[in-house]
Amino acid sequence: MEIPVLVHGKGIYDSDDMKMKYTGMILEGSRIKEMGPFEELGPAYPGARVMDFSDCYILPGLVNTHVHLEFTPCRDTYGIYRREDRKTRLARAVEHAGTLLRSGVTTVRDAGSSMELIGALRGGDAGAKPGTELPRIQAAGMPLTPDGGHLAFLGKTSNGTEGLIQAVKERKSAGCGCVKLIVSGGQLTPGSVPEHDSYSREEIRAAVEAAHELGLPTAAHCLTTSSYVNAMEAGVDSVEHCACFRRNPCLGLLERCYEPDVMEAFRGDHRYFMIGISNNYHQLDQVREGVRKPDERESFLLEQEKRECEIFGRLADLGMRPLVGTDAGCGYTFFDETWLEMELLCSRCALTPEKVIHAATLEGAGALGWGDFLGRLAPGYEADFIAAEQNPLRDIKALRHIKHVVCRGKIIE
Repeated sequence: MEIPVLVHGKGIYDSDDMKMKYTGMILEGSRIKEMGPFEELGPAYPGARVMDFSDCYILPGLVNTHVHLEFTPCRDTYGIYRREDRKTRLARAVEHAGTLLRSGVTTVRDAGSSMELIGALRGGDAGAKPGTELPRIQAAGMPLTPDGGHLAFLGKTSNGTEGLIQAVKERKSAGCGCVKLIVSGGQLTPGSVPEHDSYSREEIRAAVEAAHELGLPTAAHCLTTSSYVNAMEAGVDSVEHCACFRRNPCLGLLERCYEPDVMEAFRGDHRYFMIGISNNYHQLDQVREGVRKPDERESFLLEQEKRECEIFGRLADLGMRPLVGTDAGCGYTFFDETWLEMELLCSRCALTPEKVIHAATLEGAGALGWGDFLGRLAPGYEADFIAAEQNPLRDIKALRHIKHVVCRGKIIE
């Protein structure tokens, strides 16, 4: 019989009340059995082994809903991927997954990597050393994208309604946990035009319905307003990026243009959305911090940051449910900085720490279809949690310094 574990915290977060409510928690194996005051749980479980985090505040493990484990965060993400061999890429993916876990992300959705990663994760040959701890990974595998589309370099493309339906079935058979659709162009892929749409509404709907029949949640990469509308009308579960891009005729750069008359049609729609405010945020660190003055291009991009945050607020005001996803692996977006996304959602998008934590835990688990056993600290839920010495409800920056990470009931850090 497995010996229960009694977790002692300075405060343990309750997701319903959004406050530090408990000081004790009983674990049996990988699951939580009971919550309550430490002083009462101790006598009730006299043989329990104590996990002493009494100097820390305990929250559910973070859920990052959008990363690319095989990608390398740098200026040449695409070039490095194309030059690396399979063994190197898979080993790097495992390294990135471990980095996420040690930073407090106990659950992650890989929103687009090769199908080789799916097979390697299933077969245990992804380059991980014996005993290597990884977060829970829901992998989309190769996204559904047409010939010449964004991320087409990852593998086989999908064209037309029948091709999309077949591709969904192949994802299910291969062990993918979700379906990612590329419904507009993207910025990472050479030749892809971000402001052009990739699939019609009818094609998207066919893929979504096929995925739902197989029990797979769906997420759609949307950089244009029209692709957002198509994805929403087609029934996609989560809309990614929501950039509302069009091409600025003077500078030739992409600019965000929110169209309230178009978007108002979705008021009261409570589906998930992920923008990724921290994506490539570091490219403007020097000008943002006053180290040097911005040039014309950089001034334009700083304005786009403001618009991005405004779009986030407008979508939340419509009733859509925000997620925490970083797009880690793309450009200068690092795997150990989920905390940065959460800070920016507080400082630049006016969310309270409680709402950001809600987005990064319960909502993230729900978007992955795992909300019935992940995302909160409660009896019957998985024992995935993090501990910080400072209370993130008072200052979200406390999550920069996570002291302990527990995943599946095991201490990682």
